Amino acid sequence: MRRIGRRASDNNAVPTAEVVILQVDELTEAASNPPPAEPGIAPDPAGSGAIRAEFRRAAATAALPPGLLAAVRFGPATADKPLGKGPLRINVALTPLTPAVDTELWWAAGAVQHGSAGAIRYAHDEQRLIAVLELDEREHGGIVGAAAAAYSQMRQFQQQSSFPHLLRIWNYLDAINQGVGDLERYREFCVGRTRGLGQALAGSYPAATGIGHQHTTHCLQVYWLASRSPGTSIENPRQVSAYRYPRDHGPASPTFARATLATDGTLLISGTASIVGHVSKHGGDALAQLDETLRNLAALNERADALRPAQSPPKDLLKVYLRDPTHLDTVVGKLEQAFPGGTAIYLAADICRSELLLEVECLRLREGR
Repeated sequence: MRRIGRRASDNNAVPTAEVVILQVDELTEAASNPPPAEPGIAPDPAGSGAIRAEFRRAAATAALPPGLLAAVRFGPATADKPLGKGPLRINVALTPLTPAVDTELWWAAGAVQHGSAGAIRYAHDEQRLIAVLELDEREHGGIVGAAAAAYSQMRQFQQQSSFPHLLRIWNYLDAINQGVGDLERYREFCVGRTRGLGQALAGSYPAATGIGHQHTTHCLQVYWLASRSPGTSIENPRQVSAYRYPRDHGPASPTFARATLATDGTLLISGTASIVGHVSKHGGDALAQLDETLRNLAALNERADALRPAQSPPKDLLKVYLRDPTHLDTVVGKLEQAFPGGTAIYLAADICRSELLLEVECLRLREGR
């Protein structure tokens, strides 16, 4: 596995479809101007429309290469959120556990258009859309109201979009484990998310991540990947589906699938942890939790492999969230063995259950894209 760097000691009103079109601030990047050659990244074959992504070290002020749909930067927030100039830029306020700023790059398949709809900023090419929504909890009465507003806006936006099929969602919020019982903030987030979504995704939930900042931002940040074509939801035979969790885990079950298989064979695996059935395992033991997490990831890969034809070896991009950075070296060594040739970003973060010490998500690209 290639590790990036080394260890360091509701606006409630959503515009109608017509207004969204009128608000677009276009930036066209010619398909004939592909991104520069990078290890493991090749120009998109004409018409393939395949999902392509990579992790890269990049300073906050570094120029981004052409040919991008979006760039997600992890680290201190920046005020710069340009619209219509280069790719969609998203800043996630999680501290990287490597000495340089880490960036997740999503390459475009053809010309890119940028726009906004209320509080939502987005960019899309001919195949897929990436969008982001950032709400100040204080303006919505707390995390329940912010989550309800965010997901209501997302639902309305997606219902009007030419890219109606959600493949993947990321959720980042403050103090995710604060509160007791049903007043825990993650459980309250789930309540708000359910209110905002209604029945919009019932039976076709996308993969998702829900992670906590380790410092105060007052911001609920949600970003997502959507497509013209639906993906296939994948569940883990070792786990109860999250949307079927018993009442023990809160008044509203988490609404996500364990993974989504896109039409091009890309597998987008949700944040995955040491859970068997619906119960957390190996409390207080980071290495044992990682072993259990790896078994869950293997089960999802096996289920996906049964649904797609044999292809060349995949390219794995892993995002690893660690509650305690002192576990970094132990986790890195184990993951390098499990995913040789893969690339990982390691981030200091809180996990959705207080007893869980780590969570791993994976983007498994086909044909080395």
